[in-house]
Amino acid sequence: MSHSSERHLVVTAEVLRLIAHPQRRLLNRKWGTAALVALAGAGLGVGGAARAVGPAASGLIATADTAETAGNNPAGLTRLENPEWVGEVVAFASSSTDDISASTGGSRSVSSSGSLAIPAVYYARPWNDRLTFGISLSVPAGIGSNPGDATIGRYLLEKWTLGYLSLAPAVGYRLNDRLSLGMALDLNYASYEYESAVLNGPGQPDGTMRLKDNDFGVGFRLGALYEATTTTRFGLAYSSSTTSHFSTTPEFSGLTPQREAVLDATGVGTRTVSLESRFPQALLAGAYHQFNNGAFATLDVAWVNFSEFGLTQASVGNTAITTSNARYNDIWAGSAGLGWPVADAWTAKIGVAYATSGISDANRTYALRLDRIWGIGAGATYRWTKERTVEVNLSYYDLGNAPVSVGIGGIGSLSAAYSTNYAIGLNISLRWQRLSAQR
Repeated sequence: MSHSSERHLVVTAEVLRLIAHPQRRLLNRKWGTAALVALAGAGLGVGGAARAVGPAASGLIATADTAETAGNNPAGLTRLENPEWVGEVVAFASSSTDDISASTGGSRSVSSSGSLAIPAVYYARPWNDRLTFGISLSVPAGIGSNPGDATIGRYLLEKWTLGYLSLAPAVGYRLNDRLSLGMALDLNYASYEYESAVLNGPGQPDGTMRLKDNDFGVGFRLGALYEATTTTRFGLAYSSSTTSHFSTTPEFSGLTPQREAVLDATGVGTRTVSLESRFPQALLAGAYHQFNNGAFATLDVAWVNFSEFGLTQASVGNTAITTSNARYNDIWAGSAGLGWPVADAWTAKIGVAYATSGISDANRTYALRLDRIWGIGAGATYRWTKERTVEVNLSYYDLGNAPVSVGIGGIGSLSAAYSTNYAIGLNISLRWQRLSAQR
């Protein structure tokens, strides 16, 4: 093989764990923009649980009226008077049209869609008048991209996923009638997969390179809840940063004998690629107020230290593997919600949300097409029996056009922007209380 045909393999390993807490991914294997919503749009923060209390991620931190507060703000556990379970499924369906042009000539629009289902379980049990224990099993974060093999961008990425599974024991303690404190331990299992095309040479079909690894990480969350009156309360929650390390050897398939010989001779095919996922720390605050007619309003804001989050980008050539990091921006997000009773057993809800982009246009990469997100949603709660409550929320998220321009080593450059890019989220939860076991 001539030197001119010895192309670089570019592995853009965007390793992260984002807003949202979150908990998201267990799942359809086809990751797309829905995964971004699961973190950024429907999460508002990072940490320990699927944040889907109300439509458009409203009512996260100060609502504290179900066992879900074990994942959002553990201090809120002290408001629960009975043992209870909450089972939840959050489903996303995404759709996008990407307008792509390449320096090698030509342009095209690529339409894609994907789906994602995310389960979570929460449990809370009061111990006495001051102490309540809780636990959550959920997917606090998950993200990925699946642009496919229709453009030269396949040499950067065909698909990749990063998912977390978290078990989080929590405790809430009431200091007095107004102030409660809480904490939770996040035990996170992280799984990473990456796949890109390998250029075998002119006129030859592409090969494939895969990276796959998993790791454990540990973090913590702290919470506070101040009940100013019986109808007004304020919450504060902090999630620590956690780090997962991935170290793996590339798996190649479909290589021509010539290409395989080059990689074997230089040892590139057996070299270890080390990647790092840093789940950034986050601070969230919320307020809840109930009016005299039974209606209520919520407000939540979040700061995610996403600039500390690293992107590890590895370029695998014929003789070396080099890595570099992209630059991210801190994310600011907020949501507001309103609910009101419409019948004895029914409550209606609406919500809106907005999150800034975690990366600028200049630093955006092809594998991680983050942009600003806004969302709107509506839902309803139905008290099925005295012990069981069902809640359903439907939300729409606009994910932005996420323009990107990147170089592909030894091949050319690629520019792209979404003309449409949205996701629809459906959240269904069942709350089961044991009223006979009051403390």
